[in-house]
Amino acid sequence: MLLHVAITIHSPDEIENFYQNVLRFAVQNHFSINRETAQTIFNTNEIAEVYMMALPTLHFEIFISREIEKKRFSHVCLSYREAHVIYKKAIEQGYKTQVKKKKESDTYFIWDKSENMFEIKEMQDE
Repeated sequence: MLLHVAITIHSPDEIENFYQNVLRFAVQNHFSINRETAQTIFNTNEIAEVYMMALPTLHFEIFISREIEKKRFSHVCLSYREAHVIYKKAIEQGYKTQVKKKKESDTYFIWDKSENMFEIKEMQDE
């Protein structure tokens, strides 16, 4: 069972602007990791703020860091009812977006300001 996904962003403003307002995550907890923990586990001396964010079925652990991470294929795929609404909100907020047109339903790609990519699909009824 997946407990959470951890990603890094560069600005705490993204917590509200992107993760709450666009992706609809809710803040569950906010804390900092100390220098010793950062060094022991993550091999960095940087003290980092961490936000625990949640959707009903997924938890994110979002680290705020000045360090730039190179991303190419890494992404998170999320499904929403009315996925196009998430996509339109991202456009309205000035985020980088792309749409892949398909016969059955479009797939939307959006990026936060730290270049984390999210693939957004329409939720399928079971």
